[in-house]
Amino acid sequence: MTNHFQPVALHHASRLINHGPTVLVTSAHGGRRNVMAAAWSMPVEFTPPRVAVVIDKKTYTRELVAASGAFALCIPGAGIAELTYAVGSSSGREMDKFAQHAIDARPGPVLGMPIIEEGCLAWLECRLIP
Repeated sequence: MTNHFQPVALHHASRLINHGPTVLVTSAHGGRRNVMAAAWSMPVEFTPPRVAVVIDKKTYTRELVAASGAFALCIPGAGIAELTYAVGSSSGREMDKFAQHAIDARPGPVLGMPIIEEGCLAWLECRLIP
């Protein structure tokens, strides 16, 4: 499989989500990981680059993000629309959605968050800002 991902200058990273797509939010902490779909994400600052993502405080993803201080945003293409719907329709608290849905993920290069490349157009590793 060829890797079609190219580095994007940090000051241009917001362009990856500026059009308001549903994103896959991945998280990991203490040997556990999760993925969910979020329809509300947007850039909020260009310098330094910042994004906002709405994640309900009752979700397992929010718990992992709070514990690790990090998450990743993977921008899914139309080819994985059904998968995006599926991971957004169930909780990962009792199961590993990556295993359940046969999602191939690798650790991100900076923060180690799960990165989904197959079927995705781009990804961002993010640090939580209080």
